[in-house]
Amino acid sequence: MDVLKAIQWRRSVRKFSQQKIEYEKILQLLEAARLAPSSSNQQAWHFVVIDDKAIIEEIPKQVLIGTRSIISFVKDAPLVIAGCYAKKLSHVAARLFGHENDIIDIAIAMTHIVLAATELGIGTCYIGWFNVKKLKNLLHIPREYNIALLLALGYPIDASTDEGIGGIAPRSRKELEKIVSHNKFGQRF
Repeated sequence: MDVLKAIQWRRSVRKFSQQKIEYEKILQLLEAARLAPSSSNQQAWHFVVIDDKAIIEEIPKQVLIGTRSIISFVKDAPLVIAGCYAKKLSHVAARLFGHENDIIDIAIAMTHIVLAATELGIGTCYIGWFNVKKLKNLLHIPREYNIALLLALGYPIDASTDEGIGGIAPRSRKELEKIVSHNKFGQRF
């Protein structure tokens, strides 16, 4: 599968089968993250792989924020990955000017996981609403790390189609003209 096909085919999968993701495939996903670019090549990330069902079931109970319908699917995911990052001293200058290199780096690495998972037929869903302090406590994450996001992963319960992984239809997207401006043509926001 080429990258553009994976981007077009990927959906937020929220209905997972209980089939475990094979260890070799988990390693492939983590390798995709490892190869991601990072600011000044700091690679200031850490990935917490959660496959213990008891811990996964505690995530929606203890740390997720949102309505029950939004967060309840997480308990059914056979795998969750927490994308963590260490705030590096070398990025202090960037933060002084309002640029969060650390968060950008972990977002890129997690997107590598998502695209690799899509190619392997594994569904994913980003989770950004959670109580960081409670999650760090649940996962025993050291103080020097922050958690940027969680990623629920699993094989979709519904069959995939040409339309999308897990048979999920594409959602509408804004047209390019509404999201792009180009200084060469004098366009403004």
